[in-house]
Formats: sequence, C-alpha cells, structure tokens
Amino acid sequence: MTEDWEVSPMGFSFYHSLVDDDPKIAAPALEALGRVAAGWSRLEHHLDALIIQVNKPQYSERLFEQHPVSFSKKLALLKKWFNNYPPLEKWQEDIRYLASRLKILSKEDAQKFLSRNVLLHAIPASYNAETETLTLHHLKFVGDQIHTRHIDVSLKQLSTFFDLVQMANHLLGLITQELFTEEGHAQLEGRQ
Repeated sequence: MTEDWEVSPMGFSFYHSLVDDDPKIAAPALEALGRVAAGWSRLEHHLDALIIQVNKPQYSERLFEQHPVSFSKKLALLKKWFNNYPPLEKWQEDIRYLASRLKILSKEDAQKFLSRNVLLHAIPASYNAETETLTLHHLKFVGDQIHTRHIDVSLKQLSTFFDLVQMANHLLGLITQELFTEEGHAQLEGRQ
C-alpha cells in the first residue's frame, strides 16, 4: 500500500479500471466491493429513516435540527436524540457504541486507508487473483492539483468491513422494528 499521496496525476489511470477487465477474473473483487456498497447504502438509508422518525420538533424543539447531509452530522444528531430524549433511553448505549464504530468506518485519517470514502469513491483499478488483492486508485483535490495514491485491499478486509456494516444494520433493524410501529410512535410521542 502506498502511504503517501503523489502530487502528479502520472500513473493514475482514468481510461482503464477493473470493470474493463475480464469479468471472470474481476468478479470476486467487484462482488466484494458491491457487497460493501450495497450494505453501506442500506446503512445510510436506515440512519436517514431513523432520524426522520425521531427528529421532530413536536417531540423536542430543543433537540430538533434540520436533517443533516453529511454522515458525521447524521451520527451526531442521532446520538443527540438518543442521549437526551427519554423515550429513546433504552437504546442509548447501543447508539453510542454504534456511532463510535461507524465513525471509525466512515472517517478517513492519515493512519487508516480503509474507509467508506475510499471504498465507495476510489476507482477499482486492478485485481490480483493469486493474492486476492484489489488495488484502488484514490484521488483528492488540493487547490488546483490532483493528489493520488494506490491502495491495496484484500478481499478479507472487504469482507470484514462488510460484516461490520451488516452488524450496524442489524442493530439499527432491532431499533427500527420497534420504533416503526404504532406502539413505537406512541412511545416517541410520550403516550405510553
């Protein structure tokens, strides 16, 4: 794995990616990456639906905020409601744990190269079937320059990432199965 960003776009291929390769060779990597993307999409929709369900001014004008766009702000708003709205107290520790884990999966920093941002926004460049390693080309813009890097990700890493996302989906599912009912709605309104 290349740890440093390169300033020059040389060696960065926009004209070829793994999706252009032989489908039989590329299939394991694209399938693993597709599972991560599908799991994360479900997770983001799950979070949005849960926020929409609980983030209402009639429940608490003090806690209510406009629905956020960024993932980190969604997590912060969800934590705010579960930490401060009594009908949600029973899930407070679960949401705190979930939010801390999801921050790790979603946020890219200098020490970690496997994140939602990298997996969903980098170009799948090539796949080595012998080592079961996917190479991603990742870029960012700094001023008027393109910075690039190559990131090697094993299928095992993709599988682990997917499993963590699915655990989050499962936990959110337990909460939403209870809240997305007439009884859950009554609980949120303080009628129970």
